[in-house]
Amino acid sequence: MNRWVLIASAAVVGLFAYLTWGVLLPFMAGLAIAYFLDPVADVLEERNVPRGAAAALVIFLFFLIIVAVILAMWPILQSQIGAVAETLPKTLANLRPWINETLQSLHDDLGLPIGTDVESVLGTYSDELLAQVKAGATGVLKGSLAIFNIFSLALISPVVAFYLLRDWDLIVAKLNSWLPPAAADDIREQCVKIDEVLAGFVRGQLLVSTTMGVMYGIGWYLTGLEFALVLGVLAGVMSFIPFVGALFAAIVAVAMAIGQWGFDPAQVGLVAAVFVVVQAVESSFLTPRLVGERVGLHPVWVLFAVFAGGEVAGFLGVLIAVPAAAAIAVLVRYWIDRYLDHYDITEVTADNAEDSLESTEKAEDSDSSTPDTV
Repeated sequence: MNRWVLIASAAVVGLFAYLTWGVLLPFMAGLAIAYFLDPVADVLEERNVPRGAAAALVIFLFFLIIVAVILAMWPILQSQIGAVAETLPKTLANLRPWINETLQSLHDDLGLPIGTDVESVLGTYSDELLAQVKAGATGVLKGSLAIFNIFSLALISPVVAFYLLRDWDLIVAKLNSWLPPAAADDIREQCVKIDEVLAGFVRGQLLVSTTMGVMYGIGWYLTGLEFALVLGVLAGVMSFIPFVGALFAAIVAVAMAIGQWGFDPAQVGLVAAVFVVVQAVESSFLTPRLVGERVGLHPVWVLFAVFAGGEVAGFLGVLIAVPAAAAIAVLVRYWIDRYLDHYDITEVTADNAEDSLESTEKAEDSDSSTPDTV
């Protein structure tokens, strides 16, 4: 009976989340902010600051820092974004001969049914292009609504974060009191592990992304690439999305380099080299030192989690895919450990994998060398 109650409760919670997904973003953002700022509020509370005052002060300083960073960078970003708008037509003009040459090569060498220049392609696929323009207009309308949602997020999330942060210890104590006595210790242990994974990932990833953004911006600036600051900020923000974000930033930077210098192997190669160097530093030093092995996910599973999150929940799903997958992995490891203990199975790890393989091969050789008897 208890099992069916749990299953029904989980189904109701899932259905509720599905039906209210469109309005959950401000509340999820407020929950995340309160979760990660709770240690700071605890420190103030230990110094005899009332919990409500500590929560208000922490939330105020948190958003004040965000606004200060945006205001400090906005004049430079605004000037570079305006320059991008002016330079974009020139960039497209520089790319046009290469596009025409590529179209001609595809038409002559492969016999593909496309035009030999941009004008012929526009004439051939005018209907499809009109349909894409119509879809783009719809996207702009949705984008304006998304901007409204962003303003709603900025207004509602601080309020939600304040109330959750103020009552965080009470909420945790209440949930702790609901745990079944027989499984309470195991649940608390797994919650502690999930907390360590999430805190280590997000705080470490913030440092990694900030460092990578600075390195990209400085590196591309030294190569002479225009709009290096904007591209560095873009690359730093996009690095929150594993693999896909970094690749997207590199493609944008290389495209801007081609538009600025044409197909100059030296200049474009330098821009690409900055990407390669920063990625090498990130994979060999930044992530191991700042994030470490706390996430504990194989790169293939990280990539799968990113695409699965995007398929299930769109852009928000992409952002929360890795921490969600890491939290789920903690629970999966718990059940695997219970399974191995139940059947007294020795798990093969990286340390004993070679020994296990050798013992298996020896056993097979012994079986093959034993004569058959009737």
